[in-house]
Order: sequence, then C-alpha cells, then structure tokens
Amino acid sequence: MNIPKIIAFYFPQFHEISENNEWWGKGFTDWELVKDAKPLYVGHNQPRIPIDENYYNPCEKEILKKQAELAKKYGIDGFMFYHYWFDGRLYLEKPMEVFLSNTDIDISFCVTWANESWTRSWVGKPEVFLQKQLHTSDKKIWEDHFNYLLPFFRDPRAVRIEGKPVFLIYQPFLINNSKEMIDFWNELAVKNELNGLYFIAIKNHDYQSTDFLSSYEAIMKFQPREAYASKDFQEHNVSARFQFLRRLPHVLQLYLAKINQKISKHKIFDSKKIWNIIIKNSHINEFKEYNLKVFESAFFEWDNTPRYKSKAKIFTGLTTEEKKTNLKQLLQGALKNNSPYIFFNAWNEWSESAYLEPDKKNGYKHLEIIKEVTDELKEEIKSKY
Repeated sequence: MNIPKIIAFYFPQFHEISENNEWWGKGFTDWELVKDAKPLYVGHNQPRIPIDENYYNPCEKEILKKQAELAKKYGIDGFMFYHYWFDGRLYLEKPMEVFLSNTDIDISFCVTWANESWTRSWVGKPEVFLQKQLHTSDKKIWEDHFNYLLPFFRDPRAVRIEGKPVFLIYQPFLINNSKEMIDFWNELAVKNELNGLYFIAIKNHDYQSTDFLSSYEAIMKFQPREAYASKDFQEHNVSARFQFLRRLPHVLQLYLAKINQKISKHKIFDSKKIWNIIIKNSHINEFKEYNLKVFESAFFEWDNTPRYKSKAKIFTGLTTEEKKTNLKQLLQGALKNNSPYIFFNAWNEWSESAYLEPDKKNGYKHLEIIKEVTDELKEEIKSKY
C-alpha cells in the first residue's frame, strides 16, 4: 500500500509577455508584485524573498529541472500547471511547453485550465476586462484546444487515474454546453488512442447549479478558498452568507466586487479555523446525486498582499507542528478513502504567499515538513503491512 501522492500547483507568471507589458508596464512579471509588497502591520511577513534572491524565469529548462529535482527530493510527486486558453489564444504557455519538450525533467504533471476572464481586479477595477473568456460553443475551437493539449495528455509523465490523463477545470460552471464539450473531448481522446480523459471540477465555493457535474469524474476542493467561502466559516466571513449573489449576471457580480473592494481593508483570518473545516469535511461528497471522487488540497500559508496591498486577505496562525498535523490528517484521510492524490497550494504562488519553495526567512522549512510527514506515513504503512 502506497501513501497518496502530492501534486503541487505550479504558477507560470514569472516571465515577461507582450500583453503584460501593455497592461501592467514594460518588464512586468509577478516578481514585481512580490518585490514591491509592503508589510501592513507589525510582524507582517512581507515582502517574501526567495532564497538567494533567485527571481527565476520558469521558461528556462534548467530552472524547471532543478525545481522538479527539489520537489521530488522532499516528497512532492508532481506539478499541476495552470493553463490559459481563450478561444484559441494562449497566454503564459512557455513554461509548460518547455517542460513538455524536455523529457529529462523527471516529475509527473497534470494541467488545469484556468478558465476565468482576466480583469484589473488587483487595482480595484474588476469590471475592466484585459482578456475576456467567452467559452464559445464551437466544435472547431474545442478541437483546436484538445489538439493543443494532446501532446501533454500523451506524455508518459502525465498523471493518470483509471488509465486516463487528468485534466482539471478551475471554474467548471462557467463553460457553456460543458457536457457536449467533455463528451466531444472524450471522443477525440479515444480516437487518439487514449482511454478518455479524467475530468476534475475544481470547487472554490458553493455552486449555484450542479448539472454540469454529471460529466465529471471528480471534484477537487481548492483551499483555503473553498473552506473560507463555506457555510461553516460564515461567522468569520460575512460574504459567505451571500453566495446567492453568484446567480446574478456576471457583469453585476463584477460591480459588486468593485464596491466591496473599495470599502474593504485588509483582513486576517485564523488558519486553524479554516483547517478545522477542511479536516471535518474532507473526502465527503456533498453532491450525492453524482458519483464523484473527492480530492482534497492543502495549504500552509496564504496572503495576497503582493496583489491586493491594503485590501489583502491573510490566512495566518499555524505553527510548524500544526502544519505537520494537518497535512498528516489529510493524507491519512486520503489513504482511508482510497484517494491516490492530494493537491497542494502551491509550489510557487509567490504573489499569494502560497509556496513551498525555500525563502530567505524560513529556508527549506515547508519542504522539510512535507518530507517528514510523508516519511512518517511510509514507515507507519510499512510497519502495518
């Protein structure tokens, strides 16, 4: 019996692209946000500084190779790459493509379609679109998208469940005619000598309708957002009481977000309470009408000060021992429920202070926690079986 494998989210926006130069200024990458972050109170750990001040470019093969080696050394089994596709237009695709073309980068991977529109939300203008996501119901566009991803699905390093390459969708309820699209992709997969695709719907908050879930094999709960937006956290997060507003037209939601952001100040939330919710609800399928596998995700820290500055949300308060205990409980729950993977937020989401990579203040502490917990579980299983 093997312990569940850990797949860490991989964020690619640490290299320059022409569109970001136009939207945010020449030379922009998320490293600029990370470097410019200012502490909001005494003891606030900002800015976060990578160890050796290594503000790397993930388009470089050697960077990806070193990251893969470091991840595997400390018990991370794979990366989940964010993928940005807008009806045929790609953004930030280079790191994933470099990974694909270099088969000696030895780590498993899967792909998540981050299928939201891009707006100016960081600067208080969520209603201003930079790149709108239309989800056009056009089989030619669907086929082009599938064909772009096909080499990734075929790659021997691709994470597979039931023999199918795993594909996650970040906001699945946004897709028009999703059942038709997923059925079509599965047909294309079989034609290309795959066993189909294993679709996982990511859950950030309550869904206002659930019909789309009939096409999915599983859900993955994206933490800490899913617990933060849950009914269990309403006492601490007032906005969780107004989930019905998600039924409003998207444009109205954006303007409400603008008003909320304008009047809000930074908020600090206790990660212990978030983790109590995560553990309490772990591996429970709340959508009983659908036969869904449930995948959990973990986090150690989350603080989006680099992006939202004085309007930031900050999840704090975990000791090293609490991080170990929480991760171990989540892995044990996955083992008990025959779940082969848990996900981790994140390998390198520096602009949300959610990263496992070593930093100047704490060194390799978070990676050491992963290693210690996974080694302990392996020994416990070995002694039992």
